[in-house]
Amino acid sequence: MSLNKSRIALRSLTLGMAAAVEVETLDLALGEDPERRPLYSYIDEEDCFIVLFDDVRLSYIDGQVFRDETMLDGGASFLPYLHPDASLQAVTDEKGAFLAGQVAFDGTSTFGAIVEHVGAEDAILICDDLGDEWADFIGIKEEAGFVQVCFYHAKHDALTLSAGSFHVAVSQAIKNLGNMTFPPERMEAKVQSWNATYNAKGQPTQIGRIIRNNAGDLGAAIVRARIAPDVRRRAVIVTSSLSKQAVEDAFAGIQAGHRPTHTFVQLYWLLQSFFSACTEVGASGSIVCQP
Repeated sequence: MSLNKSRIALRSLTLGMAAAVEVETLDLALGEDPERRPLYSYIDEEDCFIVLFDDVRLSYIDGQVFRDETMLDGGASFLPYLHPDASLQAVTDEKGAFLAGQVAFDGTSTFGAIVEHVGAEDAILICDDLGDEWADFIGIKEEAGFVQVCFYHAKHDALTLSAGSFHVAVSQAIKNLGNMTFPPERMEAKVQSWNATYNAKGQPTQIGRIIRNNAGDLGAAIVRARIAPDVRRRAVIVTSSLSKQAVEDAFAGIQAGHRPTHTFVQLYWLLQSFFSACTEVGASGSIVCQP
């Protein structure tokens, strides 16, 4: 790396077998892009890397330096974003196994936990996985005149305090924040895709994509969710790979003067960037995880 006047530049990167990987445009056939570039060059130009410092309050993300004092507050500002759900302790797979006549997601999958527990109070719950995917599940409920829209992004992995298991889910969640307004020009095709059964890769099922609809006219409910002046939009990553207690312990160690692992610092900053991206568009971000 090199320090320039306005940014940190990535000059080289040890990638092992990935060193020969090049990035090309999707508009041309593979190998035909005359402007293809090495992976490290793409990462540098797009600022797709995070730099951490000896001072854990500092980080370099998306081409900017950030300072955050909350790393030292024992987690008081961070932990409220984490919501424990005991059902995730029994999860062994993200989507579960599938059979031809299956009518529900496995209870020991993250998908099953969302249907039966995390999103159980949503009057409308739709599986939007695969295809033109906005989220794994979309939930809508109206209560006391208020409307809530939830985009659930499911994840399963071994318990860890590493950012690695969150990159895909965070990227998907941020990419689809704009779709939480249900853009009218895209809804006809989207609703049509929901009026079908869920077909896993290589295995059709009898699982309806509309898991439940207790709100009557689905189209009318979508319109109400779009135009409601006080709608609450939530981007929710549901994962079995994180324990809230483990995060609390990590913050307690930092507050006691112990240096955190670099993997935890990366996790902290990645999730902070997710929460901030949600706030910028008037949504709220959160993580549902193991206790």
